[in-house]
Amino acid sequence: MNYLNLLIHPVKFFKQVAEKEKLSLLIPILILVVIGLISGVAAANLVSTMDLPTEQVGMVKTVTIITAIISGIVSLGVALVIKAGLFNLVLKKMGGEGSFKTAVYVIGLSYFPKIIQSILNVFFQKPIDMTKVSQMDWVSFLGGIFSVFNIWQVVLTIIGLAVVYGVSYKKTAIPVLGFEVVMAGLSLGITLFSLNSMAALTTTAVS
Repeated sequence: MNYLNLLIHPVKFFKQVAEKEKLSLLIPILILVVIGLISGVAAANLVSTMDLPTEQVGMVKTVTIITAIISGIVSLGVALVIKAGLFNLVLKKMGGEGSFKTAVYVIGLSYFPKIIQSILNVFFQKPIDMTKVSQMDWVSFLGGIFSVFNIWQVVLTIIGLAVVYGVSYKKTAIPVLGFEVVMAGLSLGITLFSLNSMAALTTTAVS
């Protein structure tokens, strides 16, 4: 199977996927692992921008890299399983034909744009401003949601599931976009709660 078609001819690629009797989850898993590894490198670079004592930098970097890799892979894996289970259920209710494994395969491949995004984040990383960590950065937050790579991922997911399950793009977009909206809302809520907690702690410490 020509995986280049995933990027340049996604409809053609997923039609080939629909015709295959057996699917290997090796490539989707590899994509998640690569994203996790790159996240570790990005986290290490971010630590380098912080004003830390020289003797602590090495240890903090090591802990940060390991934590970023593990948490990145685990969080992506959990999200993948939840999405696959939900989309498989909804699309079958809509008359589609597919399986949980098929959904995992399609959604896993749709994460590929995140590899490119992660690589760019390593080279174009914004240093941490410790004086503003308790302030909401709306530009970064909205930029993350409406980034080209996030939209690309969503489009690939819709195309892939629609073609493989034999459901219209419009119907497939309902659960996919609905999930993204819910997750964006949860992310915003958690972010605001965390920032408010940090601000409260800072105020208490000053007092």
